[in-house]
Amino acid sequence: MLLYSKFKRLVFLLKNKGFKQTYNYIHFNIFWNRKRKHPTLIRLLNWLAPYPSYIEIKVTTKCNLKCIMCEHTYWNEPNRDMSFKEFKEIVDQFPKLKWIGLTGIGESFINKDFIKMLKCVKSKDILVELYDTFYYINQKTAKEIIDIGVDKIFISLDAATKETYEKIRIGSDFEEVTNNIRSLLKVKKEKRVYYPEIAFHYIMNKINLHEILQYIELVNSLAQGEKVTIQFTRMLHEFRETKDLFVEIPEKVIQTANEKAEKLGIVLAWNEDVPHVKPSITKCIEWTMPFIFVTGHVIPCCSGNEAGQRDFQKETALGNIFEEDFKKIWNSEKYITFRRMLREGEIPSQCKNCCLYNIKRG
Repeated sequence: MLLYSKFKRLVFLLKNKGFKQTYNYIHFNIFWNRKRKHPTLIRLLNWLAPYPSYIEIKVTTKCNLKCIMCEHTYWNEPNRDMSFKEFKEIVDQFPKLKWIGLTGIGESFINKDFIKMLKCVKSKDILVELYDTFYYINQKTAKEIIDIGVDKIFISLDAATKETYEKIRIGSDFEEVTNNIRSLLKVKKEKRVYYPEIAFHYIMNKINLHEILQYIELVNSLAQGEKVTIQFTRMLHEFRETKDLFVEIPEKVIQTANEKAEKLGIVLAWNEDVPHVKPSITKCIEWTMPFIFVTGHVIPCCSGNEAGQRDFQKETALGNIFEEDFKKIWNSEKYITFRRMLREGEIPSQCKNCCLYNIKRG
């Protein structure tokens, strides 16, 4: 039965995505599945350090919102868009790129070249994943996203009610966002397409913790039969301005939410930072997906973001892609030392804020 299900999935992918994107999908799911990652494969990745097949790029630091849990609300960094020329020069340095995440701390659709960037990577059959607030994704933009072939979108919606949502995402509009969500799902139905896959992303804090069950019901009503996933996560980090919002997710809440979602036929995913017992940093695979700032700074992965440590991240960056080719950065002594430290269970300075792995010494 399992083999038959996988065969059906393979046929579906080949029909909808073609050979190259199907291959990219299989590659991504083999080498980027934390829950099924075999220790031997992790050790092999560490020793071989293959040139990255997956990257994340932040295309803007501009944002129209002042979300209370986001470091962007509290930093003094100048707003900046990545130009299309800069973006293309980065992507061209990864000739075997299979997956790209185009979400950073900023609203990507504010960048006037963002649609052009999406077209660029999809023309290369690269899998594309986005997180977005859906503030700017109106019906016209929804049609463009679908026609371009974006593979997956996480909808950043962190509350079940207008009152709570607009307390968290200051400057947004609950009705406008939910209408935009309905609009995209409607266009998908009209076009009879499966992609982009839709998931909802809910960042837990003390203000919205009580709305989880109500939220699952809201998502069910918005989806209207569409197969969707909800990803629950706690705030990645607590820093001075957000310390009072930070909360761990109680086991009872997880259990109750799972039961509710199962009844409604919704798949729940709990982010990797939720378990209280974190794996050893020697099991880290996040370094295989470098994160590139809009300023060109290359950091090991995205898990150090949202820690209120922006200057520190730049100071400890492994290089700057606007100043030298990524290949030189990847093969530099600094990067080699970083990977060696992970392999040997040492904590690199870049990882001192890691929320996914055990970074306690001793």
